[in-house]
Amino acid sequence: MAEKTTHFGRAGEYHAMSELLLRGWNVAVPVVDVGDDAFVIDDRSKTVYRVQVKSAQATCLSKDDERWKADFSLNRDQLRTLQEVELFYLLLARCAERWRFFVIPRPALANVRQAQIATPRSGPGRPMLADEDATTKGLMFSVTIQKDSASGWGADLTGYLDAWPDELTIVPDGPGSRRVDDP
Repeated sequence: MAEKTTHFGRAGEYHAMSELLLRGWNVAVPVVDVGDDAFVIDDRSKTVYRVQVKSAQATCLSKDDERWKADFSLNRDQLRTLQEVELFYLLLARCAERWRFFVIPRPALANVRQAQIATPRSGPGRPMLADEDATTKGLMFSVTIQKDSASGWGADLTGYLDAWPDELTIVPDGPGSRRVDDP
């Protein structure tokens, strides 16, 4: 596999867009990326969502129990800022030769982050800074995947692992679709 980070990130974006297209969503990519990697549109209802794609090469922690760790760099402001058009994080972890993914609505991930900040630290080290007290825009989100379960920031993320939320359901019979019996 190529070790070029730009190629890897772009591969993740195209994989994410491919899956959204297969689900019947129209995918629009901004010419100028100012934080949103894509917009997805249900051409029937005109429902629109923003999508932020993050790709990570996962590290194998244990081959015996298929445990992987992936680190995603997120923007603090994007995570905590409500916008008129809601944002979904589509996080792709490359585990060996396979993509594993999380589709997490921004409010849900922001709640996981707030719960992590509110949880008293056990063990040595400084307590975690609240996002408004941090001096950097970057934020590391580490997830651990073990077979069919996942966790990150002290929360169970299993419900988001390789699963699509109701909001991004399959869009049938929209413009451009064809019937199964069409040639």
